[in-house]
Formats: sequence, structure tokens, C-alpha cells
Amino acid sequence: MTTRIAALVLAAGLSTRFAGDKLVHPYRGKPLAAHVADAVAALPVGFRLAVCPAANPARQAIFRERGFEIVENGNPGAGLSSSLILGAQRALDLDADALLVCLADMPHVTAAYLGTLLAALDSSTEIVASQRGEVRGPPAAFARRALPRLLALRGDAGARTLLATAGAVPLPPGLAADFDTRDDFEG
Repeated sequence: MTTRIAALVLAAGLSTRFAGDKLVHPYRGKPLAAHVADAVAALPVGFRLAVCPAANPARQAIFRERGFEIVENGNPGAGLSSSLILGAQRALDLDADALLVCLADMPHVTAAYLGTLLAALDSSTEIVASQRGEVRGPPAAFARRALPRLLALRGDAGARTLLATAGAVPLPPGLAADFDTRDDFEG
């Protein structure tokens, strides 16, 4: 794995279905977002980035403590695409060869799985997504040549249209859980 890879955690969501800040809420002994942050921190990548709301020092601290550079999203209400754009632009500014994109509310994703996802990027595959059943989604990896396509995204759909035709790595069911409501923390 090259050290010119940027690993990005999207952590600027508004947690509207949670009634509080789900990413700092405790899960298995630490804040929810710390689980994916620890998985990413275990990867031999050159850059660790987290897109967080500008006015959320608690979220930012989770990532700073693990050596991440914080990319502030001053308008997280603009949707997931606004965070993807900020992260992709920062990866381009850093001259990264690839961008790994993770969601902060997927605590079971492992460093080993993320490494497998990155290894699937090659000269003929510019985007690799995680596949759950028939659906492709994050985590996902983008070769540098695909990053300008991320800059053109708008709204809250994120990179869904780009991932629909991407290469795919099966995401084991145990890793696929994402947390949106208080009930999700009960497992």
C-alpha cells in the first residue's frame, strides 16, 4: 500500500434521527466515531482526514487525538456531497494517489477490510465500493483520476451514482451496520 493514499472519514452529519450527537455517544467503551477512526489510524496511509462541522470541538477531538487533520465543513446542512467535495479537494491538494472514504457511523468496519478495499484499486478500476447484497456504497476507494468527479457532486446523495457502477468488494454483514437511531446502539 502506498503512503500517498488519503483516508477520509466523513463526520459532519447532523444526526437528525438520533436526537443528540450520535458520533460522540458511547458505544462499546468509546465514542461511536472513535471506532472507525481507530480502524483508519491502523492503516499505513500518508494522510488521515476527517470532515467535521466547524462548530463541533467534541467530534474534532476524537479525530485529532488519533492524528487526523480536520477539514471543517462550515455548512453540513448542505448534505453529504459538501463533505465529500471538501475531502476530495484536500486529497487533491495533498497530491494523494487515492482517496479512501469512510463513514463515521459505521463502527464495525475493520482496518483489514479497508486494506482489502484499497488493494482492489488498480490501473483498470478507478472506483471500488463496498457491496451489501445488490447495493454498492461506502466505504469506497477512489483513484486520483476519479477525484474530479467527486468535486461535481451536489446534495445529500453523496457518491451514490458513481458507486453504482464501481468495482465491488463484498462487505461482510457484521461490518455493514451503520448507526442512525438510539436503537442501533442497543446491540
